[in-house]
Amino acid sequence: MARPNFLVFYCDQLRADSLGCYGSPTARTPNLDRLAAGGVVFENHYATNQVCMPSRASFFTGQHPQAHGVIDNGIPLRAGEPTLPEVLAQSGYRTHSVGKIHLTPTSASAAHDFPESSALWAAGRMDGWTGPYYGFQTVELTVGHGEGAFKRGGHYGRWVRENFDPAAWKLGPDAASGPKAPELQCWRSNLPAAAHHSSWVADRAVEFLRHPGAQPFFLFASFPDPHHPFTPPAEYAARFDPAAMPRPHRREGENDRKPAHYRRAMTEQQHPTDGGAHRPPSAGDDDLRLVAAHYGAAIALIDECVGRVLGALESAGLAGNTAVLFTADHGELLGDHWLMYKGPYPCRALLRVPLIARVPGAAAGRAAAVTSNLEVMPTLLDLAGAAPPATVQGESFRALLEEPGAEWGGGAALSTGWSKDAPIYYHKTLYTQHQRVSWFPNQDAGELYDLEADPHELDNLFNEPAHRAERDRLMAELLRRAARADTLRPAAVAPW
Repeated sequence: MARPNFLVFYCDQLRADSLGCYGSPTARTPNLDRLAAGGVVFENHYATNQVCMPSRASFFTGQHPQAHGVIDNGIPLRAGEPTLPEVLAQSGYRTHSVGKIHLTPTSASAAHDFPESSALWAAGRMDGWTGPYYGFQTVELTVGHGEGAFKRGGHYGRWVRENFDPAAWKLGPDAASGPKAPELQCWRSNLPAAAHHSSWVADRAVEFLRHPGAQPFFLFASFPDPHHPFTPPAEYAARFDPAAMPRPHRREGENDRKPAHYRRAMTEQQHPTDGGAHRPPSAGDDDLRLVAAHYGAAIALIDECVGRVLGALESAGLAGNTAVLFTADHGELLGDHWLMYKGPYPCRALLRVPLIARVPGAAAGRAAAVTSNLEVMPTLLDLAGAAPPATVQGESFRALLEEPGAEWGGGAALSTGWSKDAPIYYHKTLYTQHQRVSWFPNQDAGELYDLEADPHELDNLFNEPAHRAERDRLMAELLRRAARADTLRPAAVAPW
Protein backbone atom coordinates (compact mmCIF):
# COMPACT_ATOMS: atom_id res chain seq x y z
CA MET A 1 0.00 0.00 0.00
CA ALA A 2 1.18 3.52 -0.75
CA ARG A 3 1.98 5.73 2.17
CA PRO A 4 -1.36 6.69 3.73
CA ASN A 5 -2.78 10.14 4.02
CA PHE A 6 -3.63 11.22 7.56
CA LEU A 7 -6.80 13.00 8.64
CA VAL A 8 -6.78 13.81 12.35
CA PHE A 9 -9.87 15.19 14.08
CA TYR A 10 -8.93 16.84 17.37
CA CYS A 11 -11.20 18.25 20.07
CA ASP A 12 -10.66 20.43 23.10
CA GLN A 13 -11.84 19.27 26.52
CA LEU A 14 -13.67 16.14 25.33
CA ARG A 15 -13.89 13.31 27.86
CA ALA A 16 -14.06 9.78 26.49
CA ASP A 17 -17.35 8.78 28.10
CA SER A 18 -19.24 11.56 26.30
CA LEU A 19 -19.43 9.59 23.03
CA GLY A 20 -21.88 6.87 22.12
CA CYS A 21 -19.11 4.48 21.13
CA TYR A 22 -17.67 4.89 24.63
CA GLY A 23 -20.94 4.06 26.32
CA SER A 24 -22.76 7.38 26.74
CA PRO A 25 -26.54 6.74 26.79
CA THR A 26 -27.38 10.35 25.88
CA ALA A 27 -24.80 11.11 23.16
CA ARG A 28 -25.86 11.81 19.60
CA THR A 29 -22.72 10.82 17.74
CA PRO A 30 -23.77 8.59 14.82
CA ASN A 31 -20.87 9.58 12.59
CA LEU A 32 -18.25 8.95 15.25
CA ASP A 33 -19.95 5.70 16.18
CA ARG A 34 -19.74 4.56 12.54
CA LEU A 35 -16.09 5.58 12.43
CA ALA A 36 -15.52 3.55 15.60
CA ALA A 37 -17.30 0.52 14.16
CA GLY A 38 -14.88 0.50 11.22
CA GLY A 39 -11.72 1.11 13.25
CA VAL A 40 -10.07 0.56 16.60
CA VAL A 41 -11.51 2.13 19.74
CA PHE A 42 -8.85 2.62 22.42
CA GLU A 43 -10.49 2.01 25.79
CA ASN A 44 -7.63 3.23 27.97
CA HIS A 45 -6.05 6.16 26.19
CA TYR A 46 -4.63 8.85 28.48
CA ALA A 47 -3.25 12.35 28.08
CA THR A 48 0.10 13.33 29.57
CA ASN A 49 -1.44 16.41 31.20
CA GLN A 50 -4.89 17.78 32.08
CA VAL A 51 -4.76 21.13 30.29
CA CYS A 52 -4.42 22.23 26.67
CA MET A 53 -0.91 23.36 25.88
CA PRO A 54 1.10 20.64 27.67
CA SER A 55 -1.07 17.86 26.28
CA ARG A 56 -1.01 19.27 22.76
CA ALA A 57 2.75 19.68 22.88
CA SER A 58 3.02 15.99 23.87
CA PHE A 59 0.79 14.99 20.98
CA PHE A 60 2.91 16.92 18.49
CA THR A 61 6.36 16.01 19.87
CA GLY A 62 5.89 12.50 21.32
CA GLN A 63 7.42 13.73 24.58
CA HIS A 64 6.36 14.11 28.19
CA PRO A 65 5.80 17.71 29.37
CA GLN A 66 8.94 17.64 31.49
CA ALA A 67 10.91 16.88 28.32
CA HIS A 68 9.32 19.33 25.85
CA GLY A 69 9.10 22.01 28.57
CA VAL A 70 5.45 23.05 28.20
CA ILE A 71 4.40 22.18 31.75
CA ASP A 72 1.39 24.52 31.90
CA ASN A 73 -0.68 26.82 29.74
CA GLY A 74 1.02 30.07 28.83
CA ILE A 75 4.41 28.46 28.07
CA PRO A 76 5.24 28.27 24.34
CA LEU A 77 6.70 25.16 22.78
CA ARG A 78 10.30 26.06 22.09
CA ALA A 79 11.28 26.68 18.49
CA GLY A 80 13.18 23.90 16.81
CA GLU A 81 11.48 21.06 18.71
CA PRO A 82 10.84 18.26 16.15
CA THR A 83 7.08 17.89 15.61
CA LEU A 84 4.85 15.35 13.92
CA PRO A 85 3.92 17.63 10.97
CA GLU A 86 7.53 18.70 10.56
CA VAL A 87 8.84 15.14 10.29
CA LEU A 88 6.04 14.23 7.90
CA ALA A 89 6.77 17.30 5.78
CA GLN A 90 10.43 16.31 5.61
CA SER A 91 9.24 12.88 4.46
CA GLY A 92 7.30 14.32 1.54
CA TYR A 93 3.90 14.99 3.09
CA ARG A 94 1.72 18.04 2.54
CA THR A 95 0.88 19.35 6.03
CA HIS A 96 -2.09 21.61 6.75
CA SER A 97 -3.97 22.59 9.92
CA VAL A 98 -7.45 24.02 10.33
CA GLY A 99 -8.70 25.25 13.71
CA LYS A 100 -7.05 25.40 17.10
CA ILE A 101 -3.37 24.47 17.53
CA HIS A 102 -2.41 26.22 20.80
CA LEU A 103 1.33 25.70 20.96
CA THR A 104 1.87 29.36 21.85
CA PRO A 105 -0.16 31.48 24.30
CA THR A 106 -3.28 33.16 22.96
CA SER A 107 -3.28 35.89 25.62
CA ALA A 108 0.34 36.98 25.11
CA SER A 109 1.08 40.57 24.14
CA ALA A 110 1.78 41.43 20.52
CA ALA A 111 5.41 42.04 21.46
CA HIS A 112 5.97 38.28 21.67
CA ASP A 113 5.05 37.76 17.99
CA PHE A 114 3.14 34.55 18.69
CA PRO A 115 0.82 33.78 15.73
CA GLU A 116 -1.90 32.51 18.08
CA SER A 117 -1.92 35.74 20.11
CA SER A 118 -5.21 37.63 19.98
CA ALA A 119 -3.29 40.88 20.46
CA LEU A 120 -1.17 40.22 17.38
CA TRP A 121 -4.28 39.69 15.26
CA ALA A 122 -5.93 42.79 16.74
CA ALA A 123 -2.85 44.80 15.79
CA GLY A 124 -3.32 43.80 12.14
CA ARG A 125 0.09 42.18 11.98
CA MET A 126 -1.23 38.77 10.87
CA ASP A 127 -2.90 39.92 7.66
CA GLY A 128 -1.94 37.55 4.85
CA TRP A 129 -0.19 35.07 7.17
CA THR A 130 -0.89 31.36 6.59
CA GLY A 131 2.22 29.74 8.08
CA PRO A 132 4.52 27.91 8.26
CA TYR A 133 4.00 26.99 11.90
CA TYR A 134 5.63 24.17 13.90
CA GLY A 135 5.93 21.97 10.82
CA PHE A 136 2.60 22.85 9.26
CA GLN A 137 3.31 24.29 5.84
CA THR A 138 -0.02 26.13 5.89
CA VAL A 139 -2.50 26.92 8.66
CA GLU A 140 -5.96 28.40 9.12
CA LEU A 141 -6.39 29.33 12.78
CA THR A 142 -9.14 29.73 15.30
CA VAL A 143 -8.37 31.57 18.52
CA GLY A 144 -10.52 31.37 21.64
CA HIS A 145 -13.74 29.61 22.59
CA GLY A 146 -17.47 30.15 22.79
CA GLU A 147 -19.81 32.36 20.84
CA GLY A 148 -17.41 35.31 20.91
CA ALA A 149 -14.38 33.46 19.53
CA PHE A 150 -14.63 35.38 16.26
CA LYS A 151 -13.64 38.51 18.19
CA ARG A 152 -10.33 36.94 19.26
CA GLY A 153 -8.79 36.92 15.80
CA GLY A 154 -7.47 34.14 13.66
CA HIS A 155 -8.56 33.28 10.15
CA TYR A 156 -11.94 32.24 11.55
CA GLY A 157 -12.55 35.68 13.02
CA ARG A 158 -11.69 37.38 9.76
CA TRP A 159 -14.00 35.00 7.86
CA VAL A 160 -16.92 35.77 10.18
CA ARG A 161 -16.51 39.51 9.75
CA GLU A 162 -16.26 39.17 5.96
CA ASN A 163 -19.29 36.90 5.55
CA PHE A 164 -21.73 37.85 8.31
CA ASP A 165 -23.03 40.85 10.22
CA PRO A 166 -22.13 39.99 13.83
CA ALA A 167 -23.63 43.27 15.05
CA ALA A 168 -27.05 41.85 14.17
CA TRP A 169 -26.60 38.85 16.44
CA LYS A 170 -27.86 39.07 19.99
CA LEU A 171 -25.18 37.25 21.92
CA GLY A 172 -24.52 36.63 25.59
CA PRO A 173 -26.63 35.21 28.42
CA ASP A 174 -28.99 38.17 28.68
CA ALA A 175 -30.14 37.71 25.07
CA ALA A 176 -30.32 33.91 25.26
CA SER A 177 -33.64 32.09 25.35
CA GLY A 178 -34.38 28.93 27.27
CA PRO A 179 -32.77 27.68 30.49
CA LYS A 180 -29.39 29.08 31.36
CA ALA A 181 -26.73 29.02 34.08
CA PRO A 182 -24.54 32.10 33.53
CA GLU A 183 -22.47 31.34 36.63
CA LEU A 184 -21.34 28.18 34.84
CA GLN A 185 -20.88 29.97 31.48
CA CYS A 186 -23.85 28.07 30.10
CA TRP A 187 -26.61 29.34 27.78
CA ARG A 188 -28.10 28.82 24.32
CA SER A 189 -26.25 30.92 21.79
CA ASN A 190 -27.94 32.93 19.06
CA LEU A 191 -24.82 32.54 16.93
CA PRO A 192 -25.97 30.80 13.72
CA ALA A 193 -24.66 27.27 13.35
CA ALA A 194 -23.31 28.18 9.91
CA ALA A 195 -21.06 30.80 11.55
CA HIS A 196 -19.91 28.57 14.41
CA HIS A 197 -16.21 27.67 14.61
CA SER A 198 -17.00 23.94 14.46
CA SER A 199 -18.79 24.49 11.15
CA TRP A 200 -15.93 26.63 9.88
CA VAL A 201 -13.35 23.95 10.72
CA ALA A 202 -15.38 21.42 8.74
CA ASP A 203 -15.86 23.85 5.83
CA ARG A 204 -12.15 24.50 5.53
CA ALA A 205 -11.25 20.81 5.87
CA VAL A 206 -13.72 19.96 3.10
CA GLU A 207 -12.18 22.67 0.91
CA PHE A 208 -8.70 21.24 1.47
CA LEU A 209 -9.88 17.77 0.46
CA ARG A 210 -11.19 19.13 -2.85
CA HIS A 211 -7.63 19.98 -3.94
CA PRO A 212 -5.17 18.06 -1.72
CA GLY A 213 -2.41 17.91 -4.30
CA ALA A 214 -0.28 15.00 -5.49
CA GLN A 215 1.62 14.44 -2.24
CA PRO A 216 0.31 12.35 0.63
CA PHE A 217 -1.20 14.74 3.19
CA PHE A 218 -1.50 15.28 6.92
CA LEU A 219 -4.67 17.27 7.60
CA PHE A 220 -5.25 18.35 11.21
CA ALA A 221 -8.87 19.44 11.76
CA SER A 222 -9.05 20.82 15.30
CA PHE A 223 -12.32 21.87 16.94
CA PRO A 224 -12.19 24.40 19.82
CA ASP A 225 -15.28 22.73 21.35
CA PRO A 226 -16.70 21.31 23.60
CA HIS A 227 -14.49 23.52 25.83
CA HIS A 228 -16.39 25.99 28.02
CA PRO A 229 -18.22 28.39 27.68
CA PHE A 230 -21.03 25.90 27.14
CA THR A 231 -22.83 27.96 24.50
CA PRO A 232 -23.85 25.76 21.55
CA PRO A 233 -26.13 27.16 18.85
CA ALA A 234 -29.69 27.28 20.18
CA GLU A 235 -31.00 24.77 17.64
CA TYR A 236 -28.54 22.14 18.91
CA ALA A 237 -29.09 22.92 22.57
CA ALA A 238 -32.85 22.42 22.07
CA ARG A 239 -32.26 18.79 21.06
CA PHE A 240 -31.05 17.80 24.53
CA ASP A 241 -33.27 17.52 27.60
CA PRO A 242 -31.32 18.47 30.73
CA ALA A 243 -33.59 16.26 32.83
CA ALA A 244 -32.35 13.23 30.87
CA MET A 245 -28.70 13.93 31.63
CA PRO A 246 -26.97 11.79 34.26
CA ARG A 247 -25.85 13.31 37.54
CA PRO A 248 -22.14 14.02 38.04
CA HIS A 249 -19.97 11.35 39.59
CA ARG A 250 -19.51 12.71 43.10
CA ARG A 251 -20.26 11.79 46.69
CA GLU A 252 -20.61 13.85 49.85
CA GLY A 253 -17.37 13.77 51.80
CA GLU A 254 -15.33 12.09 49.05
CA ASN A 255 -12.72 14.86 49.02
CA ASP A 256 -12.10 14.60 52.77
CA ARG A 257 -9.75 11.68 52.08
CA LYS A 258 -7.99 13.32 49.16
CA PRO A 259 -5.05 15.75 49.10
CA ALA A 260 -5.75 19.22 50.45
CA HIS A 261 -6.16 21.05 47.17
CA TYR A 262 -9.41 19.20 46.43
CA ARG A 263 -10.93 20.67 49.58
CA ARG A 264 -9.44 24.07 48.81
CA ALA A 265 -11.16 24.09 45.42
CA MET A 266 -14.48 23.24 47.07
CA THR A 267 -14.35 26.06 49.61
CA GLU A 268 -13.19 28.87 47.34
CA GLN A 269 -15.21 29.93 44.31
CA GLN A 270 -12.44 30.16 41.74
CA HIS A 271 -8.68 29.97 41.31
CA PRO A 272 -7.89 31.70 38.01
CA THR A 273 -4.16 30.98 38.37
CA ASP A 274 -4.63 27.37 39.47
CA GLY A 275 -6.11 26.08 36.23
CA GLY A 276 -9.71 27.23 36.56
CA ALA A 277 -11.33 24.22 38.25
CA HIS A 278 -13.67 25.25 41.04
CA ARG A 279 -17.02 24.60 42.67
CA PRO A 280 -19.47 27.44 42.06
CA PRO A 281 -21.24 27.89 45.41
CA SER A 282 -24.79 28.01 44.07
CA ALA A 283 -24.53 25.38 41.32
CA GLY A 284 -27.05 22.60 41.91
CA ASP A 285 -27.90 19.40 40.08
CA ASP A 286 -30.24 21.19 37.65
CA ASP A 287 -27.47 23.59 36.61
CA LEU A 288 -25.01 20.76 36.14
CA ARG A 289 -27.47 18.77 34.06
CA LEU A 290 -27.98 21.83 31.87
CA VAL A 291 -24.21 22.04 31.40
CA ALA A 292 -24.12 18.35 30.48
CA ALA A 293 -26.90 18.91 27.94
CA HIS A 294 -25.08 21.84 26.32
CA TYR A 295 -21.83 19.88 26.37
CA GLY A 296 -23.63 17.11 24.51
CA ALA A 297 -25.07 19.62 22.05
CA ALA A 298 -21.60 20.94 21.20
CA ILE A 299 -20.43 17.37 20.62
CA ALA A 300 -23.45 16.67 18.39
CA LEU A 301 -22.44 19.60 16.18
CA ILE A 302 -18.87 18.30 16.05
CA ASP A 303 -20.21 14.88 15.09
CA GLU A 304 -22.15 16.35 12.16
CA CYS A 305 -19.04 18.25 11.09
CA VAL A 306 -16.94 15.08 11.22
CA GLY A 307 -19.58 13.39 9.07
CA ARG A 308 -19.36 16.15 6.47
CA VAL A 309 -15.58 15.89 6.26
CA LEU A 310 -15.67 12.10 6.02
CA GLY A 311 -18.25 12.45 3.25
CA ALA A 312 -15.90 14.77 1.37
CA LEU A 313 -13.08 12.27 1.84
CA GLU A 314 -15.26 9.58 0.24
CA SER A 315 -16.40 11.86 -2.60
CA ALA A 316 -12.79 12.71 -3.41
CA GLY A 317 -11.92 9.00 -3.67
CA LEU A 318 -9.40 9.34 -0.83
CA ALA A 319 -10.95 7.20 1.90
CA GLY A 320 -9.26 3.99 0.76
CA ASN A 321 -5.80 5.39 1.46
CA THR A 322 -6.42 7.73 4.38
CA ALA A 323 -5.89 6.87 8.04
CA VAL A 324 -8.51 8.71 10.10
CA LEU A 325 -8.03 9.48 13.81
CA PHE A 326 -10.34 11.15 16.28
CA THR A 327 -9.05 12.25 19.68
CA ALA A 328 -8.79 15.15 22.16
CA ASP A 329 -6.29 16.95 24.35
CA HIS A 330 -8.01 16.33 27.72
CA GLY A 331 -11.42 15.93 29.32
CA GLU A 332 -13.86 17.98 31.40
CA LEU A 333 -14.93 17.55 35.03
CA LEU A 334 -18.64 18.35 34.48
CA GLY A 335 -19.27 18.44 38.22
CA ASP A 336 -17.43 15.21 39.01
CA HIS A 337 -15.78 15.40 42.44
CA TRP A 338 -17.70 18.68 42.98
CA LEU A 339 -15.51 20.46 40.43
CA MET A 340 -15.97 22.05 37.00
CA TYR A 341 -13.91 22.65 33.86
CA LYS A 342 -10.30 21.42 34.14
CA GLY A 343 -7.15 21.99 36.13
CA PRO A 344 -4.19 20.16 37.67
CA TYR A 345 -6.27 17.28 39.04
CA PRO A 346 -5.24 13.79 37.85
CA CYS A 347 -8.85 12.62 37.51
CA ARG A 348 -9.98 10.08 34.96
CA ALA A 349 -12.60 12.60 33.76
CA LEU A 350 -9.72 14.83 32.66
CA LEU A 351 -7.02 12.38 31.60
CA ARG A 352 -8.92 9.61 29.81
CA VAL A 353 -9.65 10.82 26.28
CA PRO A 354 -11.10 9.12 23.21
CA LEU A 355 -8.93 7.70 20.49
CA ILE A 356 -10.56 6.16 17.44
CA ALA A 357 -8.32 5.04 14.59
CA ARG A 358 -9.54 3.78 11.22
CA VAL A 359 -6.55 2.72 9.15
CA PRO A 360 -6.80 1.22 5.64
CA GLY A 361 -6.02 -2.47 5.71
CA ALA A 362 -5.95 -2.60 9.51
CA ALA A 363 -8.34 -4.26 11.93
CA ALA A 364 -11.47 -3.12 13.69
CA GLY A 365 -12.24 -3.73 17.34
CA ARG A 366 -11.56 -2.45 20.83
CA ALA A 367 -8.10 -2.20 22.37
CA ALA A 368 -7.86 -2.52 26.15
CA ALA A 369 -4.10 -1.89 26.25
CA VAL A 370 -3.11 1.34 28.04
CA THR A 371 -1.83 3.97 25.62
CA SER A 372 -0.80 7.62 25.84
CA ASN A 373 -1.20 10.61 23.56
CA LEU A 374 2.58 10.92 23.21
CA GLU A 375 2.50 7.60 21.34
CA VAL A 376 0.37 8.89 18.47
CA MET A 377 3.34 10.61 16.79
CA PRO A 378 5.57 7.51 16.57
CA THR A 379 2.57 5.44 15.43
CA LEU A 380 1.74 7.75 12.53
CA LEU A 381 5.41 7.99 11.57
CA ASP A 382 5.54 4.19 11.62
CA LEU A 383 2.56 4.03 9.24
CA ALA A 384 4.23 6.63 7.01
CA GLY A 385 7.54 4.76 6.94
CA ALA A 386 9.33 7.68 8.56
CA ALA A 387 11.85 7.29 11.37
CA PRO A 388 10.95 9.08 14.62
CA PRO A 389 13.40 11.70 15.91
CA ALA A 390 15.64 10.74 18.81
CA THR A 391 13.64 13.13 20.98
CA VAL A 392 10.49 10.96 20.85
CA GLN A 393 9.75 9.15 24.13
CA GLY A 394 6.63 7.27 23.06
CA GLU A 395 6.54 4.05 21.06
CA SER A 396 4.39 3.03 18.13
CA PHE A 397 1.20 1.11 18.91
CA ARG A 398 0.79 -0.01 15.30
CA ALA A 399 0.48 -3.60 16.57
CA LEU A 400 -2.85 -2.68 18.18
CA LEU A 401 -4.17 -1.38 14.86
CA GLU A 402 -3.42 -4.77 13.36
CA GLU A 403 -4.63 -6.81 16.36
CA PRO A 404 -6.61 -4.74 18.91
CA GLY A 405 -6.57 -7.52 21.49
CA ALA A 406 -2.81 -7.93 21.44
CA GLU A 407 -0.67 -7.42 24.50
CA TRP A 408 1.29 -4.25 23.96
CA GLY A 409 3.50 -1.83 25.89
CA GLY A 410 4.22 -1.75 29.57
CA GLY A 411 0.63 -1.68 30.74
CA ALA A 412 0.60 1.87 32.09
CA ALA A 413 0.52 5.54 31.11
CA LEU A 414 2.29 8.36 32.93
CA SER A 415 0.76 11.82 33.39
CA THR A 416 2.32 14.78 35.14
CA GLY A 417 0.70 18.02 36.26
CA TRP A 418 1.80 21.44 37.44
CA SER A 419 0.35 24.82 38.17
CA LYS A 420 2.79 27.57 37.29
CA ASP A 421 1.55 29.61 40.27
CA ALA A 422 0.63 26.98 42.91
CA PRO A 423 3.28 24.34 43.73
CA ILE A 424 0.87 22.19 45.76
CA TYR A 425 -0.66 20.88 42.53
CA TYR A 426 2.54 19.30 41.23
CA HIS A 427 1.91 15.59 40.83
CA LYS A 428 2.88 12.47 38.99
CA THR A 429 0.21 9.93 38.07
CA LEU A 430 0.26 6.37 36.76
CA TYR A 431 -2.77 4.82 35.10
CA THR A 432 -2.92 1.06 34.55
CA GLN A 433 -5.85 -0.83 33.10
CA HIS A 434 -7.38 -1.32 36.55
CA GLN A 435 -5.71 1.19 38.90
CA ARG A 436 -4.58 4.76 39.34
CA VAL A 437 -1.93 6.05 41.70
CA SER A 438 -0.94 9.72 42.10
CA TRP A 439 1.75 11.35 44.20
CA PHE A 440 1.89 15.03 45.21
CA PRO A 441 5.48 15.58 46.42
CA ASN A 442 4.87 19.09 47.78
CA GLN A 443 2.00 17.82 49.92
CA ASP A 444 3.50 14.43 50.86
CA ALA A 445 0.10 13.05 49.88
CA GLY A 446 -1.35 10.71 47.28
CA GLU A 447 -4.30 8.95 45.71
CA LEU A 448 -4.98 5.30 44.91
CA TYR A 449 -8.07 3.93 43.18
CA ASP A 450 -9.32 0.51 42.18
CA LEU A 451 -10.84 1.33 38.80
CA GLU A 452 -12.70 -1.96 38.55
CA ALA A 453 -14.61 -1.45 41.80
CA ASP A 454 -14.53 2.36 41.69
CA PRO A 455 -14.37 3.55 38.04
CA HIS A 456 -15.24 7.14 38.97
CA GLU A 457 -12.51 7.49 41.60
CA LEU A 458 -14.60 8.30 44.65
CA ASP A 459 -12.83 6.19 47.30
CA ASN A 460 -9.18 7.09 47.89
CA LEU A 461 -7.34 4.01 49.18
CA PHE A 462 -3.87 5.55 49.40
CA ASN A 463 -3.63 5.48 53.20
CA GLU A 464 -5.61 2.30 53.76
CA PRO A 465 -3.47 -0.40 55.47
CA ALA A 466 -5.10 -3.19 53.45
CA HIS A 467 -3.87 -1.60 50.19
CA ARG A 468 -0.38 -0.59 51.33
CA ALA A 469 1.48 -3.37 49.49
CA GLU A 470 -0.28 -2.61 46.21
CA ARG A 471 0.25 1.12 46.70
CA ASP A 472 3.98 0.61 47.26
CA ARG A 473 4.25 -1.58 44.15
CA LEU A 474 2.52 1.02 42.00
CA MET A 475 4.54 3.86 43.52
CA ALA A 476 7.76 2.02 42.59
CA GLU A 477 6.54 1.69 39.01
CA LEU A 478 5.51 5.35 39.01
CA LEU A 479 9.00 6.35 40.14
CA ARG A 480 10.63 4.20 37.45
CA ARG A 481 8.52 5.70 34.67
CA ALA A 482 8.85 9.24 36.00
CA ALA A 483 12.64 8.93 35.98
CA ARG A 484 12.58 7.83 32.34
CA ALA A 485 10.31 10.74 31.41
CA ASP A 486 12.51 13.42 32.99
CA THR A 487 14.62 14.04 29.91
CA LEU A 488 15.25 17.76 30.10
CA ARG A 489 17.13 19.16 27.12
CA PRO A 490 17.96 22.85 27.58
CA ALA A 491 19.50 24.42 24.49
CA ALA A 492 23.31 24.61 24.61
CA VAL A 493 24.91 27.81 23.31
CA ALA A 494 28.49 26.50 23.24
CA PRO A 495 30.37 23.19 23.67
CA TRP A 496 31.30 24.10 27.27
